Amino acid sequence: MPNRPSFTTRALVADDTEAEAMARRAGAHGIYVTNAFANGECDGFVCSHDGRDSVLCWFGARGNVVLIGPDELEPAAIAAVIDQILQRRRSWRIVMGPRPLVEALRARTAAKPLVLRDQVYYRGSAATAAQELVRGDVRAAERADRDRLVQATLLLNASDLHIPPSQVDRRWLRDTIDERIADGTTRVLGPVGSVHCKLDLGSRGPGGTVIEGVFTFPEQRGRGLAAALVASQLAAEPGASCLHVGVHNAPARAAYARAGMAEVGRCHLLLLG
Repeated sequence: MPNRPSFTTRALVADDTEAEAMARRAGAHGIYVTNAFANGECDGFVCSHDGRDSVLCWFGARGNVVLIGPDELEPAAIAAVIDQILQRRRSWRIVMGPRPLVEALRARTAAKPLVLRDQVYYRGSAATAAQELVRGDVRAAERADRDRLVQATLLLNASDLHIPPSQVDRRWLRDTIDERIADGTTRVLGPVGSVHCKLDLGSRGPGGTVIEGVFTFPEQRGRGLAAALVASQLAAEPGASCLHVGVHNAPARAAYARAGMAEVGRCHLLLLG
């Protein structure tokens, strides 16, 4: 009889140089994990197949899971990884990774998916930023902007992630926005209290900076604000910046390209309800 494949797992630890190298090789898709290693946030595991590391799974503090591995895996390897995720009983809602792994996890999850789609990664830096779009009036959000930022997040969630405003915990949302205002990780264009366009800075560290939550209010669209805000942020960052966006979102993708970002990869996204 043929030998059955052997699967083993090991927990992530801060000095796991092989796992960290896997994250770095993954490029934009590995930024979250690379930065997490630098911060000592190593909740996850590596699954090895016949003695060779094949898939890295990282659990983020915000309920996000990042899966790093090849696009092609044997069914037995996929099943072994999914078994390990489910056995750990972590609380998560968002999964990003190769399509076969994400689809297999969705198939074994009872919760209804709100989003299941391909995402495109974009990357840029100060060297690639469209200098003609860089503006001097980009500012950090202030406390007086909070109500407007709450509205922006609710509209973005509804339009892009299919999350009705009624399903969003408003206290949690306000607290999250207050934290971003306090630490300066929300950048905006527009008057205080009447923001026109905004973005958030997510994971930051040696892997780069992740731009999140880019949103322009409907009445302000058509003025190139998103491209200008992103270009300005690229120009202000000392290292590389990345973001990911739905493959179907042509207007946003065009704005990121105008800002000076280039497509560098893809992944599959699952968001549970």
